[in-house]
Formats: sequence, C-alpha cells, structure tokens
Amino acid sequence: MDLLARVLAVNRWPLWRRPVRVWDREVTAISFDRLLNLWLHRTGLMGSGPRAYFEQSIRPGANVVDVGANQGLYALLFSRLAGPSGHVYAFEPDPDLFAAATANCRANQAANVTLFPMAAGSREARLPLRRSLVNAGDNRLAPGPSNAARESVEVAVRPLDTVLAGTEVDFIKIDVQGWEWEVFQGMPRILERESSLTIWFEFWPQGLQAAGADAVKMLEFLSERGFQLHATGEPALPRIDNFRAFAERYPGLKYTDVIAARIR
Repeated sequence: MDLLARVLAVNRWPLWRRPVRVWDREVTAISFDRLLNLWLHRTGLMGSGPRAYFEQSIRPGANVVDVGANQGLYALLFSRLAGPSGHVYAFEPDPDLFAAATANCRANQAANVTLFPMAAGSREARLPLRRSLVNAGDNRLAPGPSNAARESVEVAVRPLDTVLAGTEVDFIKIDVQGWEWEVFQGMPRILERESSLTIWFEFWPQGLQAAGADAVKMLEFLSERGFQLHATGEPALPRIDNFRAFAERYPGLKYTDVIAARIR
C-alpha cells in the first residue's frame, strides 16, 4: 500500500467517529478531517464570523435553506435559531455526509430540519460528485482532473424551485465549491418572489470558472435582481460596488463569503 493509500485509510478509521460539542450541540464526525473541522469550529478558529452573522440575522419562525450541509453543523445552528415555529431545509448529496447529518440531527432532536440527499442545481440530473478522500469539505460537482485522492459517486441534482415549490424562504446558505452559479440558476422563482431574502454564499472565482461560470457575471446577476452585495471578513460588512475588482482579489485557491441582501 503506497503512502497516499495509507493516509486515506487512516482518515476513515472508526477511531475518529466521536462526538464533539460545538455551539451547544453534539456533532459526531465520520473521519479525521471532519473531526478536525469540528474542533476548529469549537475553538473559534473556523466559523466564528458566519455564526455571529447567522445569530444576528435568523429569527425564530424563519425558513432557512442550507445548500451543502456536510455533516449538519450549520443545519443544527439554523435549527436552534429558527426554533419550533421555523424550519430548515438542508441539502447534502454525499451519501456518507448525508447519513452523518441525518444522525446528528436525530441525536440533537432537531425535528424542524428536513434533509434532502441531493445537490441543488439548474436542472434535474444525475451527475458525478467528485468526493475528496482527505477533505470532505472539498467535494465538487464541477468537472476536473481525477486523482487517487478523489472518488466519484453519482448523485441526484434538482433545482431549489422544484424541491421547495410554494415554500417561503427567508435565508439561504450556499457552500458548494464553485457550484453556486448552478444553484442560483435553479432558483429564479425564489429570487424573484422573496422580498426580504438574504443569501450567504461562498465566493471562489477559480471554482466558479471550473464549473463553467463567470464570477463577475454571477455578482451582476444578483445585483440586477435587487440584492445589495456585501463582503464578509470585516465588521462593517462593506458593500461591493466594483464586482470585477472584488473578484480579482481572490485568485487561485483564495475565496471568501459574500452576503446578498434584498434591498428593502
């Protein structure tokens, strides 16, 4: 067995499947990299900025959509914030992560979370999900070179407008490794209908390009539909006005999060 195969095998040892208390919820990892992710969130080295914004923005009774739920950490946060009168609709195509998210929601009695074993996209399809075997936060639907550290699994893809037809949506989180444009293309009715919608999404120009999308055009698309765009990472959440200059700040593997808030 070569070195990479040994590393991949160690990452999935049952030893790592242990619960970690994060944000007042017990979340169980499925691998070493997911356990490390939980500890980084627990210590505040990851997720402190998003968590603060979510806690400020999501009110009891809200309907929240989590696209790219992973092992369910943020779905559980949204569940607590939305409360019994609200609801969380969480999407996760990776079968192992979906099973983990389901188990974590059940263990925390998050009855207001509905989980969907699928990806969100522009059309109904079945597509290969390129799963990372060393970092399950980097699974990708975008095409790319194959290597020993990735494996493909066919997953269902459906538009949010189809799955959530007739459902009022208040807040959406999207973290799908460059697949964000596809998600937006599958939710035109939601984008047009909801007068107070807020979207928090990952912005990774290189990942968007790999998925056949243009980062600047995606920002323009949202702006044209009445959303103000704000950069995260600074307390003031500065407004983004020059989309091209903003995109150029994130070459290669650099990325950030963007808030799209409907102008009221």
